Amino acid sequence: MIYTIQNEFLTVGINSLGAEKEFIISNKNVSYLRKRDEYWDSIAPLLFPNVGRLKEGYTFINNERYELELHGFARKQEFEVLHQKKDEITLFNSHSKETLKHYPFEYKLFVTYTLKNKTLTTKIRIVNHSMKDMPFNYGGHPGFRVPLYDNERFEDYEIHFEKPETFHSPTVEKDGTLNFDNPHWQFNKLEKLQLDYRYFTIDAIVIPRVQSNEVSLVNKEGKGIRFSFADFVSLALWTKPNASFICLEPWIGYADLYVTDHLFSKKDNIINLEPLKDFTASYAITILD
Repeated sequence: MIYTIQNEFLTVGINSLGAEKEFIISNKNVSYLRKRDEYWDSIAPLLFPNVGRLKEGYTFINNERYELELHGFARKQEFEVLHQKKDEITLFNSHSKETLKHYPFEYKLFVTYTLKNKTLTTKIRIVNHSMKDMPFNYGGHPGFRVPLYDNERFEDYEIHFEKPETFHSPTVEKDGTLNFDNPHWQFNKLEKLQLDYRYFTIDAIVIPRVQSNEVSLVNKEGKGIRFSFADFVSLALWTKPNASFICLEPWIGYADLYVTDHLFSKKDNIINLEPLKDFTASYAITILD
């Protein structure tokens, strides 16, 4: 089911399946999120309890083997609405017999979307209801329309970084694992990245320790979005050649390394949440029009 929140500037649709953003439309009738198509069947999924792909699709948790799909299972879970008002909504999901087969922890997920002026904030709250530490990774994966306007090209857009970024982006192996020993791209003091499909022929650009707390995705007139993600460690940029979108993906953790012992507890940036404790993180999308 699609739920709607709005204010004088924006109308936002939220799908109960995965608590996924379905659309962001401005009062100028500009649509900022991509639509599902032959390139990708999602729009802005929530990534939990893993980000990216596990090598060979499995991991070990407490000496037991578990299978987890790409980006985890939360994106395919049905969420219930806890409360809703005109400009805010909170959705909820918790563990089930099925999730426990893949991830042996009792959790609760709360996703709150809040509109204020031209900004949409996405806040996740994860609660550990198990009586043992709960390890997980978490991320966002929103896909934005590029170009936004007629008579524009994908290459007319740039990503502007708040701080210069120096990093080695790993090779994404054929099995979806990451190889930092053999970087595919190297950037030194990157401040602006002009979009070009050649960057995405092998999948994504991954900034493992991003310095910026925000980036802007804008056209030549400075129209587009500002994306703020101070609670996150990594940022990935992803599209497919010839597709009309770019994903800005804030992550805490990422796919397995190409050399791995399959231990979930040793994944990079793993969060170990104590029993009955909660974890929160937010990112925000501000319209620049």
